[in-house]
Amino acid sequence: MIAICDATERLATALGGGPAATLAASALIEADALELPRFGIAMLDEWTPALASAPRAEVSQAITWLDRSSCFAPLAVASATLDLAAAARQFGVAAVFLRGVRGFGRLAPFVRHLADAGLLGIAGAEGPPFVAPQGGTRPVIGTNPFAFAMGQGEDRVVIDVASSTATMAAIRNARASGASLPAGIAVDGSGQPTTAAADVAALLPRGGQIGSLLGLVVELMAGVAGGGRGDPAGRGCSSLLSIRPQRRSTPIGGKGLRD
Repeated sequence: MIAICDATERLATALGGGPAATLAASALIEADALELPRFGIAMLDEWTPALASAPRAEVSQAITWLDRSSCFAPLAVASATLDLAAAARQFGVAAVFLRGVRGFGRLAPFVRHLADAGLLGIAGAEGPPFVAPQGGTRPVIGTNPFAFAMGQGEDRVVIDVASSTATMAAIRNARASGASLPAGIAVDGSGQPTTAAADVAALLPRGGQIGSLLGLVVELMAGVAGGGRGDPAGRGCSSLLSIRPQRRSTPIGGKGLRD
């Protein structure tokens, strides 16, 4: 634990310091600790001097649309999360839509931050088409993960799920290593099932129709509502929504959530 804290502090300093850098660094270090290296420190390979840190926005409205095509994605999402928390506390309900965001990995650390602040957090991210809908054979939407978090301490619930059977990073890794894919996760250019990563033309939705519909919801929320779907540079969009609970309620576990 001490080593993780030290690594997070050092990485946060390298990213410019401050709350957003700390949250972004924590997300990257956590991914490596969970043995998800593609979403960890390896993402620093995408950092270039041209990618500036995301400026903090003034909390003057409940809904914000931001272009973050010139920002390092983890920092952009971390900064938006902090701004969203402040807006939700002020307005009760708040949302932020990010355009031009490169792939940044896991959503869980960001919605969990909102839950720890006493808020409800929902997030989704869409990207270039790489997933076929249920019954389809060609890519229509992105891999489109979805996340939800609410509650604190023992009452906290954090959900981070993929709407596709695999990630684009997993396919790239399999192509590089020559490893075979599990059966039933992808189709080739002819729409036929394939386990050869080099032949993958589209992934399939996770859980069939459920994953297909969840991916469509994320596509509409992040891509269409965010106004950045179809970015010519292959970047994606993210949507983050937060709600401030107003009263005690009884969750599944039976204990009340505090105001």
